[in-house]
Amino acid sequence: MNREYHLIVSENLRKSLSKSKTYDCFILPEERHIIDSILLKLCLRLFVDSLLLVGVTVAGYGNGTAGIALNALHYPWGLALDVNDSLYISDYGNARVMKLQAGSLYGSIVAGTGVMGSNATQLNSPAELAVDVNSNIYVNDDWNYRVMLWRKISSVGIIVAGNGTLGNSTKTIGQSVGLTVDSQGNIYVSDKGNHRVLKWSPNATSGTLVAGITGVSGSSNQQLNNPCGLYLDETNSYLYIADFGNNRIQRYHLGITTNGTTVAGGNGAGTGSNQLNQPTGVFVSKKTGNIYIADAANNRIQCWSPGATTGVTIVGITGVSGTNATMFNRTANVILNTNETFLYVSDINNHRVQRYNLT
Repeated sequence: MNREYHLIVSENLRKSLSKSKTYDCFILPEERHIIDSILLKLCLRLFVDSLLLVGVTVAGYGNGTAGIALNALHYPWGLALDVNDSLYISDYGNARVMKLQAGSLYGSIVAGTGVMGSNATQLNSPAELAVDVNSNIYVNDDWNYRVMLWRKISSVGIIVAGNGTLGNSTKTIGQSVGLTVDSQGNIYVSDKGNHRVLKWSPNATSGTLVAGITGVSGSSNQQLNNPCGLYLDETNSYLYIADFGNNRIQRYHLGITTNGTTVAGGNGAGTGSNQLNQPTGVFVSKKTGNIYIADAANNRIQCWSPGATTGVTIVGITGVSGTNATMFNRTANVILNTNETFLYVSDINNHRVQRYNLT
């Protein structure tokens, strides 16, 4: 109702201005089409602004300032929710994972110490994370070249993928960002530096290639270029990959083919509705199949319906960064809560997490 109201008001404003006596007195007839065009663009801008979702800061200071306090963040990246809707955040710049109870802006450290390091209690630039039904925490420990598992209430992590050494064998991973874990404990890691995604079975000492070609970047349907965020549709055995360097989202049918299908973007880097620019995160609705994308360099969240050739900006202003409640300064990750009433975004350069009501 509010959106229809804004559209009606903006159009009536344009018509009123174009018919006013002032308009007739000072605007030459041959210039009216130019003014009409400007007025129409202004009215459309007002209408588009009325459609933008307004965010609420649920973690971080909210004003673009970083910090180390328990109510602050420094380059937040990965996001996850547990069965109680507690929010987990990979606080990349603070080398820790924070847990915030629903409704609280103050968190507690549940993985890492807040000091960068490589021992079993520390992290070094944690990126995406996953939380299982038992509240065990999996963290992609980016610059330690490993995935760590913190069991519930544990202060020490264990390595469950990679071995802490930079490499391109099946036993090692390079700089990596994306992470997802299935119900059987299989771990999928986007090995960004090696342009591939690996699957690690529980207790395995090496991974299996499921997407990309090790060490080779490219844009064919078999290749990836610096893959980032991951989303697993376990019901349909689909793995979605934010193919950062190729400005697209690729979907792989696990166990069926090593060829990916482009389901969003893939039309070069840009600001168009059919384009993405350095996508870093992806999440798929279980209800609708809609694909939500953290379109990082465009400072927006794009929503692509199944089979669509264009997306719709649901949050953010394309190509414009800012700190107000409708804007981002580079998006890193996006998730929905269980009943899909809320959308959460890690607004990485604003050092905050924003929540949006989708109802």
